[in-house]
Amino acid sequence: MNRHRLKWSSPWSTLRFFAPILSCRFVLQLRRMMMRILPFMRLQSQVSNVVYLSWLVDVEQVRQRYPDPVVLWEKQGKTIFTILTYQHQHFGFTFLGKLRQLMPSPRQSNWRFYLNESKPKTVIFEQVIVDQALYVIGGRLASDVMPAQYAPNFQHQRDENAIHTRIRMDEDYSFSSDIHIIMQKRLPEAWQSLFSSWEEAVQFLVDQDYAWAEWIDQPTRISQGDINMPVQFQQIQAAEIDKLQTPQLLQQFGLDDDAATFTFVVPKLDFYVVGEKVLPESQ
Repeated sequence: MNRHRLKWSSPWSTLRFFAPILSCRFVLQLRRMMMRILPFMRLQSQVSNVVYLSWLVDVEQVRQRYPDPVVLWEKQGKTIFTILTYQHQHFGFTFLGKLRQLMPSPRQSNWRFYLNESKPKTVIFEQVIVDQALYVIGGRLASDVMPAQYAPNFQHQRDENAIHTRIRMDEDYSFSSDIHIIMQKRLPEAWQSLFSSWEEAVQFLVDQDYAWAEWIDQPTRISQGDINMPVQFQQIQAAEIDKLQTPQLLQQFGLDDDAATFTFVVPKLDFYVVGEKVLPESQ
């Protein structure tokens, strides 16, 4: 089954009601036709406490997870899988201006891989998880790049220099982590042959302008979201893991619980979604 098909393990009855509509191919095609005519409505948010957890994965373990146009970044036979989790502040339409402060502030977790140098600064979503059903419904009705899943059991909070995260969705897409900020910026040993420094690795992982996602009704088709995140790289903080329960998904990638995890924190940044387009089938 397509990984972006809406999962309705939650007992929330309204989401169960919307599930067939959100997956209806006629509804999706009608929305795509309208988006070709109507201007894109830009979105923005201020996000905080962005925790990056990244693993090196044997690229041959995951190369076939995506359609042919997707060429994953790789070096020395490894590619990178990242889970980044953060808190939105009033995520909504830019045109609302000050009224955007009336919009909710969901928590979000993006699970992603990185594309190779032919598509620089581009990621592809393995999964997107949010804790508010409104954004699941709205994102799926309005976009092919926001096929979010709903996780009612979602915690992400900062306590001074520690950040605690708990996400429970299903067996593959659940994890928990406790990290704390440290002063020393160092790469895990397994990463040192791929990047020359902590700063180089962080810039590669953070500096992204485009996000791809497969269509939920046609997994061989892909849409691209254009994003803008002006990052102050000198503010990014090194972090260390105190406790980590990895998602079972990593076992499908050939990783065990002891695999080296690279983690750091972006304290805050402005986040903008400035466009979306369907990629040509030959892309």
